[in-house]
Amino acid sequence: MKRKRSAKKGRAEQLKSRASLEKDGILPPRIRVQRAAPSVSQTASASSSGSMSDAFSFGKRTSRFRIVLVEPEYELNLGSVARAMKNFGFSELVLVRPKCNPLGFDAIKYSKHARDVLEMAKTVKTLAAASKGCKFTVGTSGILYRHWHETFRTPISLRQFAEKMKGEKEGGVALVFGNEGVGLSEKDISACDFLVTIPTSKEYPILNLSHAVAVALYELSSFPLLGFTPAGEMEKEALIKSFSLIVGHYSSELRNAKKVNVAFRRMVGKSMLTDKECAAILGVLRRAEKDLQKKRG
Repeated sequence: MKRKRSAKKGRAEQLKSRASLEKDGILPPRIRVQRAAPSVSQTASASSSGSMSDAFSFGKRTSRFRIVLVEPEYELNLGSVARAMKNFGFSELVLVRPKCNPLGFDAIKYSKHARDVLEMAKTVKTLAAASKGCKFTVGTSGILYRHWHETFRTPISLRQFAEKMKGEKEGGVALVFGNEGVGLSEKDISACDFLVTIPTSKEYPILNLSHAVAVALYELSSFPLLGFTPAGEMEKEALIKSFSLIVGHYSSELRNAKKVNVAFRRMVGKSMLTDKECAAILGVLRRAEKDLQKKRG
């Protein structure tokens, strides 16, 4: 009882001392904020619209995405990635040749309440194995100029990619992030359908791995689904093959037929064609191919 009285007395003296210091201008006055009671309209709006998470309608959208980390080095980042995934409703994590323990002390510590994401994560040896079963494999990079020259790959912004994904109705998407130090290799990037980047300051363009994942997942979880069916791998390959055959008819007239074919493949990968769009274009290309064969008869 004496201790409680002593503590209350000490607290009162502290408040009195602070009040005098505030009065003398040595300490800034404390600002007391009173929260206004919610209005009737606010209460009705909250009850009818539900939580902010409900507005995103996570389930259907996020289940199509698989987060792939290639050779992650630090447990701290693994834990933070798992936490970001759970924040935005993503659950499927695949690790390619991880250089740290996915269930290590720091990984568990920084995952907070997302330990289950780490426990369910799969470990594989290759990017091909990590993206198996997905319709699209999407690489991420903060270094733009290198990939244009070496892979003829034009990156699009993460926002552009997210907008393209508005109509994604079927098929999985593997979103691939590289190692903290060197990012994705040219080989891995070449294996991706297309490349995305997060616009950042030129002074310091490279994001921390977990920060990049968090930004990407926020963008992807924010767009509603429109409900069309994307073209499958077989349809896209048929389109590319037909275009390549037409290019072959003009190979002697073109300076670099190979570059034309690579550019078309890249365009198909970035465009997120629907099945109907792909069928329409393929029909025209095959008609053109038949006409060329008749002329050269």
